[in-house]
Amino acid sequence: MSEAADALRTVAPALAFLLVGVPLAALLDELGFFDAAAVLVQRRWPDVPVLALWALAAATTIVLNLDTTVVLLTPLYVRLARRAGADPLPLALVPLLLAAFASSVLPISNLTTLIATEQLDLSVGDVVRHLALPSAAAVVVGWACYRRRHPTHLRGSGPVAAVDLRPVAIGAPIVVAVLVGVTLGPSFGVPPWVVVLVVDAVLVGITRLLPWRTVPVGTAAAVGAVAALVGWAVSPSLMDPIRRLTGPLAVAGVALLGTATANVVNNIPATLLMVEGSSHASPATWGWLLGVNVGAAIVPIGALANLLWLRILRAEGIDLDLRGYLRLVVGIAVPALVAAIAVQALQSVVIGHG
Repeated sequence: MSEAADALRTVAPALAFLLVGVPLAALLDELGFFDAAAVLVQRRWPDVPVLALWALAAATTIVLNLDTTVVLLTPLYVRLARRAGADPLPLALVPLLLAAFASSVLPISNLTTLIATEQLDLSVGDVVRHLALPSAAAVVVGWACYRRRHPTHLRGSGPVAAVDLRPVAIGAPIVVAVLVGVTLGPSFGVPPWVVVLVVDAVLVGITRLLPWRTVPVGTAAAVGAVAALVGWAVSPSLMDPIRRLTGPLAVAGVALLGTATANVVNNIPATLLMVEGSSHASPATWGWLLGVNVGAAIVPIGALANLLWLRILRAEGIDLDLRGYLRLVVGIAVPALVAAIAVQALQSVVIGHG
């Protein structure tokens, strides 16, 4: 049972962020921040290029983390689409996709990479050298696929309404505090979920609303149970034959296996499978990490960010079943994943895995 407890301790920060992240979005919405911000964007840029919103989601994921991208940008993009009279779902899809595609560039971008860097004593340079180019390939190819399916400009539908600046005046410093806290907090021993919890408390005081119904307790409990089960039932030596694989084709196969595993048990338990019992990063380790990061968007269970995204969509009045999710995501996520794996394989031939 000690292995199960270790697994739970490892996933606890991500689960805590899930539990406090959805209320953060609900409280900012209650404040009126997303509507006011959407009006300001529409007033400044009546014809918004979706590529700019794609790049913003990628940058947010890289510099902050994928959960912050989903929590802060999904409601904003939904409001932008609705104010333009467009279907909100294609634009809401952007944060979900970039939370996967851009999440391998830096260790901070994804808890899976943080787990690997801590367990295997990796540096920021190691992660950038092995995963940044494949992640960039996923972002570029993902955009090429997205633009073939969805509009690339968000055009205003008429005169811009007057905007009440009070929600922005209150909400903008709070959002900045979240961004700074999430970015710098870990350096001072303050995990991101603690930052968000404090902000939630401040917003509860301002809005006089306690959004307890939005807290995804069941989702967090289910993912935690899967992580504990993996820690308890799976021997660390199980992955030894896979860790020893080398060569571009073998590593590409490992990336696909990592993707499949993440989309069955979630990418955090899948990461634990690879790094527990290992003391260094092999070529197969990098392939696995790419798969569990970039490929995690394919089905909802693949990443906590996906589940967070679905909860926020539901709060926005958008219900999306599994078939609708797959129809929306697979045609973009799979080509992006294939491109990332191909670049990683080419990279291993040209410069080696090192």
